[in-house]
Amino acid sequence: MKLKGIDVSKWQGTINWNEVKKDGTEFAILREGWGKKAPTQIDKKFKENYENAKAVGIPVGTYHYSYADSVDDAKREAEFCLENIKGLKLEYPVCFDIEDRTMLSLSNRQRTDIVKAFCGEIEKAGYYAMFYCNAHWLNNYLIKDELIQKYDLWLAQWNVGAPAVSCGIWQKSDKGTINGIVGNVDLDIAYKNYPEIMKSKGLNGFSQSNNSQPPNYFVYTVKKGDTLWTIAQRYLGSGYKYREIKNLNSLNSDTIYAGQNLKIPK
Repeated sequence: MKLKGIDVSKWQGTINWNEVKKDGTEFAILREGWGKKAPTQIDKKFKENYENAKAVGIPVGTYHYSYADSVDDAKREAEFCLENIKGLKLEYPVCFDIEDRTMLSLSNRQRTDIVKAFCGEIEKAGYYAMFYCNAHWLNNYLIKDELIQKYDLWLAQWNVGAPAVSCGIWQKSDKGTINGIVGNVDLDIAYKNYPEIMKSKGLNGFSQSNNSQPPNYFVYTVKKGDTLWTIAQRYLGSGYKYREIKNLNSLNSDTIYAGQNLKIPK
C-alpha cells in the first residue's frame, strides 16, 4: 500500500483543499502546535486546515514540534497537544516531531526517553502515537532500535528513491508542488491503512468497531489490469457499485495497485 499525502502548517498559508483533493492527495498531517502550553503556540491554521480537509474527504493526522529538554517537559507538551486535539477525529497518527537543534545538547538516552514520554502520554489518552525525525537523527541522535520496535516511524529522507528503513510514513520531499497550495509543500507516502486501524481499534476519537459479528466482506487481491469498476462489475453485479468498495476500504481515490488487498462487500 502506498498512499500519497502532504504535511502542512501555517507556513502554507490559506489552502484550497478542494484543489488539493483533486490533485490526488489522499491524506494530510497537520501541525497542531509546538512546545508547552501557550496561546501563541497553537498553529493558527490548524483548526481551519482540519475542518476544510475533512470537509472534502481528506483524512488527517497531526504533528507536534518539540523543544522538550526533559521527560517532564515532553509530558507537558503531550498534555498541550491532547488539549488541542480534544474532540477531533483523526484518521492518521498523532506525531511527535523531534528535530530541533536545541536538543543536541542532550544525550541519545535523554532524547529517546523524551520521545517515549510524549508518545506514552498520547497512547494513554487513546491515540495512535508516532515519531518523526530525519535519517541522520534516527541513526545518530536516538536509540533507534528502542523506538522503532515500539512506535511507528515517520521518516524524513529526501532525494532518494525509497526510505532507508522500514517506516509507517515516508516524507520524501520538502519541495513538492500541489494544486491549491502556493509554494513548496512536503510530500509523504503512507504504507499502512491508518484510517482502518483507527476505526477498527477505536483510537483517535473513533468508537471501536463491533468485531463480534462475522465480517460482511471478503478480501480480494488486486491483479494487474484490475480497476475498481471491473472488480465491482465482477463481484457486485454493476460497475457503478465501485463506490461501495471505495467506502469499505476508506479509499480517497480510484487508484488501486496490483498486489493490494481490498475488502469486497458480500
